[in-house]
Amino acid sequence: MSKYEPLREHLARREDVVWAAKLDEVENILGTSLPRSAREHRTWWANSGGSLVHQNAWLDAGWRVERTDLMRDVIVFRRLRIGGTVAVGKAVSSDRFAKSPQRSAEKRLTKEMAALRQPATVTLRSEWTTLGDVQNTPCSSNTIPQQGGVVRFAALDGDKVVTALVATLSVSKIYRGLRLEIKGHDAEDDARVGPELIKRAGFDPDAPVECDVVKSGNAWLLTDGRGRKANLDDQSECYLVAQLLYLQELQSGRNCTLLLR
Repeated sequence: MSKYEPLREHLARREDVVWAAKLDEVENILGTSLPRSAREHRTWWANSGGSLVHQNAWLDAGWRVERTDLMRDVIVFRRLRIGGTVAVGKAVSSDRFAKSPQRSAEKRLTKEMAALRQPATVTLRSEWTTLGDVQNTPCSSNTIPQQGGVVRFAALDGDKVVTALVATLSVSKIYRGLRLEIKGHDAEDDARVGPELIKRAGFDPDAPVECDVVKSGNAWLLTDGRGRKANLDDQSECYLVAQLLYLQELQSGRNCTLLLR
């Protein structure tokens, strides 16, 4: 049996007209790796047939290769006729498959999962707003947002800058909690983030601590080129933005602490 028989069987079973297949997906169906030429040369995917066993795999199943995109590792197959020339395994009529709700659901789910498994890129674009030195900027400052956002505190640890990020639905509450702790005052129970921040980030209460914030309207989430503003008043979305900013801090080589409030 040809090593490409599983591909012929797979195509013969498919019910759709077009199949955009990733090369990794084809290899999973074959149970083995494709030759190097399949990933480097479009001619490997030609529809010439003849003595080329791999080409006959899709031609015998009633399909042809419509387009190759080796830069993205994608091959687009298009159906030429219904069904293949050889039955798969035991002879099973198409009526039986059509009458089986479970089989129909399995095929539909397989098709949907192929789309869900496509690579996705999630990108964050953000702008920081400076709030200033926590020692010198009062809690009553009108620059401190009341609503949700991601707060960044930064201080020196020797020659290096260390940071702490806090995702919160109330920027002013987090800022007030740290400022009161630095000033040596007790904060209310709902704002007692100061001691934890100082302990986990290793801040010196007597040293300068700068504060920035990504506030509502200053963060955009982009997925595969399509973007929208992030809603930082939504807890889960605020946390997502904070985690992406946290990764950015780490990739920049800074020692960073992340708190989700």
